[in-house]
Amino acid sequence: MRESNWQNAVRIAESGSDEEVVRQLRKMTKVDRRVVSRKETIGYMFFDGSAGFNIDGQKELFVDSILKIGLNKQSLYNIFAGVWDVVDDIIIGGIIEKTRTRWGKFVPYFFFCGIPFGLFVSLYWLLPVFFSEEHVNDFDFIPKFIAYIVLELLIETVGNFKSVATSGYLSTITPYPSDRRRLLAVTKYCNLFYAGIPNTLIEFLLDFITNGLIKAKPGRTSADMIKWTLVILGPFTGIVTGLVVMWYSTIAKERVHQSIQVPRIRDSLRIVFTNKPLLMYMIANALSSFGTGIHTNNYYRWVLFMTTFETIAGIPSAAFQPLGFAKYNALSKKHSTKFLYIASHTVPKACYIPVFLYGMLLKDGKGKRFFQNRIPMLPITAVWEIIYAIFQGIGDISNDEIRNECNDYIEWKTGSRNEATLSVASTILCKIPNRLNNVITPKLKQWIGYDQVAYTELRPQPERAQQWIFAMATLIPALLALISIIPMFGYKIDKVTRDTMYAELNARRSQTAERITELES
Repeated sequence: MRESNWQNAVRIAESGSDEEVVRQLRKMTKVDRRVVSRKETIGYMFFDGSAGFNIDGQKELFVDSILKIGLNKQSLYNIFAGVWDVVDDIIIGGIIEKTRTRWGKFVPYFFFCGIPFGLFVSLYWLLPVFFSEEHVNDFDFIPKFIAYIVLELLIETVGNFKSVATSGYLSTITPYPSDRRRLLAVTKYCNLFYAGIPNTLIEFLLDFITNGLIKAKPGRTSADMIKWTLVILGPFTGIVTGLVVMWYSTIAKERVHQSIQVPRIRDSLRIVFTNKPLLMYMIANALSSFGTGIHTNNYYRWVLFMTTFETIAGIPSAAFQPLGFAKYNALSKKHSTKFLYIASHTVPKACYIPVFLYGMLLKDGKGKRFFQNRIPMLPITAVWEIIYAIFQGIGDISNDEIRNECNDYIEWKTGSRNEATLSVASTILCKIPNRLNNVITPKLKQWIGYDQVAYTELRPQPERAQQWIFAMATLIPALLALISIIPMFGYKIDKVTRDTMYAELNARRSQTAERITELES
């Protein structure tokens, strides 16, 4: 603080009125600084991007058509995996919540998760190499199914440690909201390019193969080429992710101190589930997780035979993409996080409704519906991509920021931080519908007449399946999004409450830091 300002503060403290003292205290506690260094920002960008630096978007293709796990077996496994997912989340949340180390509460888990995660992911994508062609083509071969289950569970468990720690860590990396929003804006925008590299690359390769631009040779079918594309790129992304996570653990810092007393898990759960704003957010998040498991990427691949259709149609949207990221901090000064969250999650999804009507009701000169033809679908998809791009930055940042706001709200109301418990509680509420989706999706595929190997054998899906794939990728997600956002109207942290909360938290955190320093001395 400059000397003149300091002298003025002392004068008010000694002889000012009560109103002047309160006004001065608000000025001193409403601090908004930049404390995350450039090196940490770049490191966090790669670390955050590591969650998306993979080819997980091709897992369905891999399991259905390359590893060839039967749809009934997939559904059966997902019942068991859903139960385990909930159980291990509770255990992991309890372990992390009680952690207190000199490196922080969350950072140690980055270090210990990096290499195992990369190893298990690499082995998963290499599974077709470990079995003979006869066994790979056998949908009912039990050893293959067991190996698939074991690696899925190992990836799930180690990944949960990483994801719970990452979710909690973000709210401790800086105590200042605008500094965190700046970090998120830079990170999320840069990762549109970095994290998307593997999936974009593999989508182009798959399109080249299925559209004949990469020719099959004698003894090498299109299915063989697709298999080796996945087998090579999958382990590569796993290794890169593991190394990045380990490296970032060496420079990561937690700047928001935890309470000195380790919280009891029962108390943490009570705190989380008795705060109405948090509960409304978690219910909305859970409702938004319901779906059919069939997305636009499935439609582009299975119906249009063009996995890169979204990339091509999205070229004009590139000019609009930076807007949400660049303007988020300015928008957050005018609007509550709740408003930005609701707008960014409903407007783009609602625009799927006219896309569905356009594709389903209109026909070309040959009598085919527009949704079955690339050319008529290109312009309306491009318009939708522009709308999505405008809201993308706002949605990406507000999705993380509202969770951070919930963590800070708990601290404001109770004096303790329960990041891991909140992350686990929110995750479990989302994973239950997600796991139900995973159980139901294979059954839905059977019901609509989906052909598991049609894509790799370059055959179109049956007519009925095509119509349902299009509806499940557009109309149904739009309706579910509009329903899921209803609980957010009960999220009572408006702009005034949010600003007051952070002003008071800054003052409290300074006192906590002083106490911890005294105890360490």
